[in-house]
Amino acid sequence: MRILIACTLLVVLGALGLGGGLALIPSDPAPMPGAQITLQVSGAPAGAEFFWDFGGDGSVEQITQVPAISYTVKTGYQEIAVQVHHQGKAIASARIALSSDPSLGAFRSVQGTGPIQVTVVLRARIHLVAPGIEETVPAGWAVEVVDDGGALYKIGDALQAVWPLELWPDEEVSFCYRLYPGEPATARLSGIASAYGPEGRIEVRIGGVVIVP
Repeated sequence: MRILIACTLLVVLGALGLGGGLALIPSDPAPMPGAQITLQVSGAPAGAEFFWDFGGDGSVEQITQVPAISYTVKTGYQEIAVQVHHQGKAIASARIALSSDPSLGAFRSVQGTGPIQVTVVLRARIHLVAPGIEETVPAGWAVEVVDDGGALYKIGDALQAVWPLELWPDEEVSFCYRLYPGEPATARLSGIASAYGPEGRIEVRIGGVVIVP
């Protein structure tokens, strides 16, 4: 059984990308280490070519003529980028992060462009206690909580939240908030998720959307 919070519907509606634009969608947003997933590009025109960068560092590892590719997930945090070419020109790009840990899955999805609605989901792989998040607030941007999902939270330079409960394998909690863009209008999202397991504190970086808008 999973703990379902209404805001987790944005994971489906936002497809881990910004509405109306190019999005890079993993078949599992919080995969286990070693899992093979599919990365799907949404919003690309017919006849496009796809230049895949599995390290997120600007190096192209593979080029495909179709908007999907299989990927074997590494342990830990990894960023993946794809650049879309059409008629010989680069026209758009998309980037996501995957956070792969055997104890705790964590990912964010994004909806809209201004304000931007963010949903962070934590997924237990083992028995966990006191799951929490700490999301960095981009400088000059404002935050409004939409649905705290039962968490206790505070907002400063970071949005910090903790759930005073325990999770069992495959159970989830989520936290929904809005970001109101400031200057600059583009920002990088980053954050960590944490919980306590049988062997102590677990901490992972949050995957999903990393660049907005």
